[in-house]
Amino acid sequence: MKNFIIYNPVKIHFRNGVFAEAGKEAAALGKKALIVTGKNSAKKTGVLDRLVSILKKKGVEPAVYDGVTPNPKTTEVDEAAALGVKSGSDFVIGLGGGSAMDAAKGAAVAAASGGKLWDYIALPDKKAAQVKNALPIMLIPTLAATGSEGNPAAVFTNPETSQKAALYNPGKIYPVLSIVDPELTLTVPKKQTAEGIIDVIMHVLEEYLTGEGDCALQDRITEGIILTCIESGQRVMENLSDREARADISLASTVALQGLPNSGRAGAWVVHPLEHAVSGLYDSIAHGAGIAALLPPYLKFLGEVQPGKVRQLANRLFGAPEEADGDELTGICIEGMRSLLGGLGLPLSLKEQGIEEGAAGKLAEKVMAVSGMPHPKLNKERLKKIFEEAWDGE
Repeated sequence: MKNFIIYNPVKIHFRNGVFAEAGKEAAALGKKALIVTGKNSAKKTGVLDRLVSILKKKGVEPAVYDGVTPNPKTTEVDEAAALGVKSGSDFVIGLGGGSAMDAAKGAAVAAASGGKLWDYIALPDKKAAQVKNALPIMLIPTLAATGSEGNPAAVFTNPETSQKAALYNPGKIYPVLSIVDPELTLTVPKKQTAEGIIDVIMHVLEEYLTGEGDCALQDRITEGIILTCIESGQRVMENLSDREARADISLASTVALQGLPNSGRAGAWVVHPLEHAVSGLYDSIAHGAGIAALLPPYLKFLGEVQPGKVRQLANRLFGAPEEADGDELTGICIEGMRSLLGGLGLPLSLKEQGIEEGAAGKLAEKVMAVSGMPHPKLNKERLKKIFEEAWDGE
């Protein structure tokens, strides 16, 4: 295990019905709020109107930017930041799923530090501008997925370059406060619920699979989060109104990237940058759906070059028989994961999601341009092979 320091200053209010207290908490942050949200769901469910009303009752004047789309665009964030400056907003509220919450973080940076959001994102061949300041951030998730409510990271797509990359800044973009009310997720349809669940699982699985081997407690925490997502996910797929299961998944989402599960591992993140290449080029692809197609071929790759934790998953999560060993365990893990993904109704190939055959090379180039080579035993050809296998689901 590597030495580590955990720092997480986010105040989290977690409770069914706690959304009603958002106005009181917001009033402690400022007098003018920039609400950053998506184009559809927050309006359809009425949660946006409820938030505006709650804020006004506590003397907080809201300005609403409701133009965020899935895989949030830097141009949308720049528009939100401009509205924040024009309205004199002194803090930002992100209301929605990961896209809205990430966009709120980006708007907080661009509004306070000036310039365009993409200026602050580093690439292998591009140095990032220094984030000098950010407006205080309050987040209200309506979907359990990214865990943005508990961490200092956000992911954005540059529509001009089709590059999807992350902004990570513990000094400036930790939320001050997050209101995590599982009741707000009750209206999320099956498809988006399933996509969120696999995203939560992947947040703890990335470093579990590739990091330091002697992290017994972190392993058990990771496995507990995954098991919770599997068991509660099955319940939610059968009954979208299961409040207890929704609460379990919401908590798993918040905890997954809050600090301890991945501390001390120093592992490589691979599936996320691969998926970012996919949804950066193909904006119609949902992040969770892209993960679902990429995960089985990635596990196959790890079974060849770094099989320890793949085989441990087969034993601990997928009921491998005691006599199974070696490649058999790798196969059990892959099939167990495919069964889990299929049970959630997630696509098992990129072909199902409308990506044309022969895109593997283009996707590999995009990964390398944005993230470099995400695993030390990957090369361009092996990277292409993962995309090829993800395309046809074999």
